Amino acid sequence: MVKRKTVNIKDFTVIILSLVALLVFAGCQKVINVDLNEAAPRIVIEGLISDRPGPYTITISKSGSYFNQPVLEKVSGALAIITDSNGTTDTLTETTSGIYITSKIRGVQGRTYTLKVISEDQEYVGSSTILNHVDIDSLTLVKSDSQRLDFGGDPKNKIHFEIHCFFRDPLAKNFYRVLVYKNDSINTQNYRLFDDQYTNGEETDLRVSSAEAGSNYAIVLLSLDKQTYGYYRTLEDLIYTNPIFGSTPANPNNNLSNGALGYFGACAVSSRRIIVTDSMLNALK
Repeated sequence: MVKRKTVNIKDFTVIILSLVALLVFAGCQKVINVDLNEAAPRIVIEGLISDRPGPYTITISKSGSYFNQPVLEKVSGALAIITDSNGTTDTLTETTSGIYITSKIRGVQGRTYTLKVISEDQEYVGSSTILNHVDIDSLTLVKSDSQRLDFGGDPKNKIHFEIHCFFRDPLAKNFYRVLVYKNDSINTQNYRLFDDQYTNGEETDLRVSSAEAGSNYAIVLLSLDKQTYGYYRTLEDLIYTNPIFGSTPANPNNNLSNGALGYFGACAVSSRRIIVTDSMLNALK
């Protein structure tokens, strides 16, 4: 019998933080003026190579003010080159302003990819490696009972349904990000990040989403290297940090040189789809 370990992914709720901030401001009488210096715009590079067929896209733009974030200004006319550890070099083509795509490079497990961007006489470099490809073995519906109290104080159980993702975690150290698409729309509530600290080498049972009848779910498992995982982790912390009670916001960790923002990552991708029907849920009741 195969031993399974379950990982619960904590959902963060930005609405709660907003309400707390609103209450704090509502209780303040004194107006405080803060003199903030405007930071000089910095180049922002975003791109991801995967072991799925290309082309792959690199986006290059410039950062804006901390408190005034319009659509970022796209950077046109840059030179973007990706080289892999097997010796393949690909000079990207700018299709629209700030959008650069590959033509030759392919994502292969075990290879390291290096991006070089030259813009306005400045050079920026970042590297990432595609590590273990981890297949999703199956998606399963699970019934869950959560207890609550009604207004009379009597406990009641509320039945809901969850989608669980099963896969075998390799023995090497691994880092993951899970994307959940419901009816082809991504759930951006959080970044759904985790590592295999407690599941290394085990068959893993991961609760990834609630389930509703009539909905089509696509679950995508990204296997990341440590640096790309670190970028997403610090970005998540930045997004869900309360600026009133927390520390001064800082830029997320990245793997780009010369002060560039953003990230250049490489990952392996596995996905499965499940269409939830009434009959499937009724069979679990």
